[in-house]
Amino acid sequence: MTERSHIEGVEFLLDVLDARPGTSVLAIDTGPASAVVAEHVGPHGRVHVAPSATRAYEFTRQEKFDRIYALDVPEFHEDTAAVAALAPLLADDGQLWVIDEAGPGEDTGTVSMTVSTVLAQAGFAIVDILERGSRVAVWAAIGRRHHG
Repeated sequence: MTERSHIEGVEFLLDVLDARPGTSVLAIDTGPASAVVAEHVGPHGRVHVAPSATRAYEFTRQEKFDRIYALDVPEFHEDTAAVAALAPLLADDGQLWVIDEAGPGEDTGTVSMTVSTVLAQAGFAIVDILERGSRVAVWAAIGRRHHG
């Protein structure tokens, strides 16, 4: 990933995440984007960073978050169990955002379908899919079962 591509990815993340001051965020991210998000949520918000969905519990002490985001995390292409384990960490009205980039020879439709399928299999409801250039952002919420 080029430096320019990374900067565009962080800008896209900030746009879709809409993390306002006071927001609690779990960042599944190994890059510098979490520091930029922390600036946006300010001193009354909080940002916890986990290197992977699989290890999120270790870094959060089972707290609830208004937003969880994953930026360029391969687990969201294949690891349904790790993604499903995030559900208890998301506040009832929270948002899970998976931001990824289409690679060479890959289109954004394929990326969004792959990520959406894993999220749905993990029990999340897909709320929206946004694209900007080669970037895709999939917004998911905790799936609800209606009885009655």
